[in-house]
Amino acid sequence: MQRHLEHALALDPNNKSAIQLAKLIDHPSKARVEPLDLPKYSIIVPTHRRANLLDRALSSIKLQICNSNHEVIVVSDCVEAETDEVCRRWLGSSDTYVRRSGVPGPSDSRNLALKLARGKFVLFLDDDDAWHQGLLASLDECQILNSGHPVYFNCSVVKESRKSSKPHRIGEKFLDTSGLLDLNVFVKNQVHMSCFAFPTELVRNLEFDTHMRAYEDWDFLLSVFEQQMPQHHPFLGSAVHEVDDESSDRRGNSQPAQDFNAVIDYLYVYRRHPVSTELQLSRARLLASAGLQLSSDLL
Repeated sequence: MQRHLEHALALDPNNKSAIQLAKLIDHPSKARVEPLDLPKYSIIVPTHRRANLLDRALSSIKLQICNSNHEVIVVSDCVEAETDEVCRRWLGSSDTYVRRSGVPGPSDSRNLALKLARGKFVLFLDDDDAWHQGLLASLDECQILNSGHPVYFNCSVVKESRKSSKPHRIGEKFLDTSGLLDLNVFVKNQVHMSCFAFPTELVRNLEFDTHMRAYEDWDFLLSVFEQQMPQHHPFLGSAVHEVDDESSDRRGNSQPAQDFNAVIDYLYVYRRHPVSTELQLSRARLLASAGLQLSSDLL
């Protein structure tokens, strides 16, 4: 942890949250610390060597206009000068940038950021996605969220190619997510991670599974849903960017790798999240459609 804070302080010596955490680590016996103005929102952005895409993500956050304070927590799983420069450009004194060591991957990065989050609410944004303008202002007025209940909102799906240094937009489709989230989410994921806002206390003690090759965000969401199902907030919030050609840098991008990892991770998620007999049957039918015949009572 100290190494993480040193990176954050080296990048921004005036980073209040990093300074505060450093004081706690240096003097763990001191219970009293200087009071901080706590943000309403903590926005967690894991990143890995995609500075040009991270620039788009952070700009979409920082150009939001709202009356509430927010903090951005960027966690990079490698050292890269271009990522450092993007963070210098967009992050302020209330934000935190961490270059962590260890195995690359978004799960460890998100878990570390969750430990650092000080906001009343938490939102996750992948480094290759973005927000539509007005999201935070809309959440400020959302009575469901402000009453302490998680919400999910609408999104657009942007198809793009990343064959050059600047992504090329191919098309965009707007998605109304209302009615998409129900108990069948325990069979197959339904709504993208960037479409949720959570009360921090609801997710504070949860973790993303660092052993999964894919679907760790779905597994995390199910742990939330087992506590409280989110309600829909009818606002266009996130822009989810997808790449279908060979310029994709998605983990396990070959079709055999996708198929194999999907089956393994689906079975893992199913075992971690028990369901009713009816949903077990639905799980069995889904796996059967992929060529895997299993008795429903195993799911």
